[in-house]
Amino acid sequence: MVVFVTKEHDCLGELLIRYAFDELDATIQAVISNYNTLQPLVSKFGIPFHFISHEHKTREEHEEAILRTLEIYKPEYLVLAKYMRVLTSDFVKHYANRIVNIHHSFLPAFIGANPYRQAYERGVKIIGATAHFVNDNLDEGPIIAQDVKEVDHRFTATDMANLGKDTEKSVLSKALKLVFNDRVFIHGNRTIIL
Repeated sequence: MVVFVTKEHDCLGELLIRYAFDELDATIQAVISNYNTLQPLVSKFGIPFHFISHEHKTREEHEEAILRTLEIYKPEYLVLAKYMRVLTSDFVKHYANRIVNIHHSFLPAFIGANPYRQAYERGVKIIGATAHFVNDNLDEGPIIAQDVKEVDHRFTATDMANLGKDTEKSVLSKALKLVFNDRVFIHGNRTIIL
């Protein structure tokens, strides 16, 4: 697999540690990011890091640069470990049903950006994380794994985000283990987990 990240280290760090201790049932071939922020972390694990800036590029130009880099590795799966960019339909077609994303909410609630802020403003009593396959519709691909944590009126949006980070890490790891052990089958916009 190739892991995509932006600036957040939590999910990436979890994957790197699990990889180092042979708990992923997969090889992390490389990490691709649109920022250089996480390069020092990745270098500690001896994994190639590719900084491919999105600045001063169209979305298509940026994705074309990414696709050229992916040609080096020919990964079976792409893992979006808090990659905060929306992929185009054209890009997704190259890896149909082979892109796994972690979303920081219990989908289908709070799609898109700032879900913890949205959850806080709605006064929810649970927050969660969802790992899903990426399709053409933002955060609407077939769901692989989910989990929730209870919150109450004392939680700020920041508190929710901090609690959510642990949930995101465990949900992503669980989902990848299922996928890499061939226990997930896509049927329409649903998954069947064996």
